[in-house]
Order: sequence, then structure tokens, then C-alpha cells
Amino acid sequence: MAPQAFAQNVVINFDDVLDGVNNPTNTIAVNVVQQGNMLIGNDGNFVTLSGEVEETNNPFYGSGLEPRVHFKLNENGNVKWFTGTRNAANIWTGTWYGSDGSRGDFGFEFSNALTTPPVCDDVINFNSDAAFSGGEFDYTRALDETCLTDTDDATKGIYMMSSTGGVPFPMSFSLEFKSNFTLQSFKLGTYNNGQGNRLTTFTVEAWENGTWVKKGEFEFTSVIQNKAFARELYRLPQPVTTSKIRISATGTVDYVNAGRVLMYGLSFH
Repeated sequence: MAPQAFAQNVVINFDDVLDGVNNPTNTIAVNVVQQGNMLIGNDGNFVTLSGEVEETNNPFYGSGLEPRVHFKLNENGNVKWFTGTRNAANIWTGTWYGSDGSRGDFGFEFSNALTTPPVCDDVINFNSDAAFSGGEFDYTRALDETCLTDTDDATKGIYMMSSTGGVPFPMSFSLEFKSNFTLQSFKLGTYNNGQGNRLTTFTVEAWENGTWVKKGEFEFTSVIQNKAFARELYRLPQPVTTSKIRISATGTVDYVNAGRVLMYGLSFH
């Protein structure tokens, strides 16, 4: 499997005095791609970038928690060498050296967000609430190679069902991924069991600074035939970059006590 690729337009800002403090007087905008440990980039005209990011916590290389980075920036023949570190907030800082003896400090932000929607191999943790297990008709499908697949086939992908009729709320499931990704559009489905019981509303949350933060509120479609599934496309108000999401059903229509309700078919777009 090829290493994951991360891409972002970044603005490298730097000064002309090497004193450990970046008081930027210059900027260069570059589209940077990180694939594995390799860095490449360009501005589409006269600027190219190439370099490497260190693997963290590797005793063979003597690396620690913060990866060291070095790259060469060629601006229409004017070459600068940059070396520094990346912290937990994805802020890159360090020093640079020019071919004519010039030097200074630099800094920029570059997040390791997936450039394509995550797939099953990217999931490192999957949890569903107790409402989806324990009862005769409670069920959470274990993750397999079909999870996060864009399909309306309810026999594939993420699927969880509760026979408690939506009590207690919220009824949630969460996914944690190997790397950050940017989420805005996604699909999710539900079911009308023919007794008038169905989920009506749900929220999407992202994990930020040690807590869940709500990013969107939605309504499941109300137009579902009896004993039929329905899956729709939804869109968050703003893009969200995260490595951990939670989806929570927050409302239901219950005409029969303890009627079964479910969510299925999550995919990212």
C-alpha cells in the first residue's frame, strides 16, 4: 500500500536575522505535498520545494516526539535550505540558510490532513452506545472491508440497530482515524420498520481539545416507505478537519413501544 499523501497550500514566512525569533519580513506561498516522509511542492511557476520529515519515536534515527524537518526551496535559482521541527499543533519552525551567506528564522503551519476521504484501513477505533447492543434486536455490525463504502445496500457498511425505540438519547457511534481528514459532505441512512418508528434527527460532532464539539444538526428524511431504507447526502455548514467524529441520533417517532430504529451506510464525500 502506498503511503498516504497530505497536501496543503502553505505560506512560509521568514526573516533575515538568525536570532531564534521569527519576525517575518518575507513570504512564499507553496503547495506542499507530504507522502510518507517525503516533502515536495511548487507554486506553479518558479518555486520548487523538496525535503524530508523525520519519523517520530524511532530509536534507530534517535528521533523523539517532535519530528525534525529539512527541505530545499528553489525560487527561480535562488536556493535556501530550511531545517527545523514540527510541533503537536502542526506549526513548523526553524532556521534557513541562503547560498550567499544570508540566513534567518522561519515558520508556517501545515496540517497532516488526508486529501481523500478515509477508508476502512484508516479506522483505528469504532464505538457504539449500549443502546445498540444487549437486547434481542440490538445489533452493531463489526467493521469489515465494506465499511465507509458509498452504497445503499444495507447488508454492507456501517450498520447499528436498537430495539429500545430511541431511548435513551442520544444514541451515538464514533470513529477514530489514523490521521486527520477534512469532512463536509457525507451520506447516512435510516429505516422505517413499518410500525411508524424511525429516527428523525441527528448531530455530527468532532473531537477538539479533549471534548466533543457539535458541527452540525440534521434531519433524516421523513419520506420512507414502510419497511424500507433511505440514505441521503448531507453537508456540514463549514469544513471540519479532525481525526475523530461522533454521530448521535437525537430524535425519533415512536408509535409502537420499543419499536426498532437504526442508522446505516455512513460514507464521506
